[in-house]
Amino acid sequence: MPLISEKLAAFANRTAFEDIPPEVVGRTKYLILDALGIAFASSCYEFAQRALLALSGLGGGGNTVIGMPVKLSLRDAALMNGTLVHGLDFDDTYLPGSMHLTASAVPCALGVGADIGASGREVLTALAIGMEVSARVAAAGKGGFQQAGFHPTGVAGTFGCTLLASRLWKMNIEQMVLAQGIALSTACGTVQPMLDGTWTKRMHPGWAASSAITSAAMARQGYLGPKESYEGRFGLYALYLGEYAKNADQLLIAEKLGETWEFARSSIKLFPACHQAHAFMNAAIKIAG
Repeated sequence: MPLISEKLAAFANRTAFEDIPPEVVGRTKYLILDALGIAFASSCYEFAQRALLALSGLGGGGNTVIGMPVKLSLRDAALMNGTLVHGLDFDDTYLPGSMHLTASAVPCALGVGADIGASGREVLTALAIGMEVSARVAAAGKGGFQQAGFHPTGVAGTFGCTLLASRLWKMNIEQMVLAQGIALSTACGTVQPMLDGTWTKRMHPGWAASSAITSAAMARQGYLGPKESYEGRFGLYALYLGEYAKNADQLLIAEKLGETWEFARSSIKLFPACHQAHAFMNAAIKIAG
């Protein structure tokens, strides 16, 4: 049987723009607009200014930072833009995976796309592929990532963005398999800042995008990574879920892959707050009405 990394690599390599239903393409565009709007809103806050000061000190480049008159290197721009998109926690939420899809995928797609001069169709195709992979990888954890102390947005987002960047760079299937293996060593994100209110959660999606670009670039040049990224003894689910690994369903990752587009179910927030508070807001509105 093909490995999960091989199935995902084949999906990322072979899916054409024409294979994506028009309504899914439309949803992709809508998610881009949502992400960009939030990034502009975040740019005025202290956390954004301090992050930009830190990254600017590492050197410049030719990649745009959303809403700020500064250019950074490709990876630093992805980190900064991901921090902006997720900075206010207003970004979309894919509930089955408890993760934010666009905060890593949009900065990765726009950054790599601009860097190579990709067409709009190429960027949209890669973005849809990346968000689909992230959604499925997160959902297969069955809520275990957060229970084990990991932020699904930072962890699953790294794998989706790795295939997103690989697609834009027109890498072959074998390279994409290796890239996912390298991503296994770069994916991270703890939920500790959610307990004490510090800032690091904001940078997880940007770090996922930056790590993914690194992983894909290494594999592109033949750097070797493990192929059993997901189902291996020390693969994603066994390692990151710990005692919750028994609840994971890895079959969900490739089930009807390319037929059913899971990421399109990602919710755009009606209220500027974490989605876990929305039910209470709706209840308060009904009571007040």
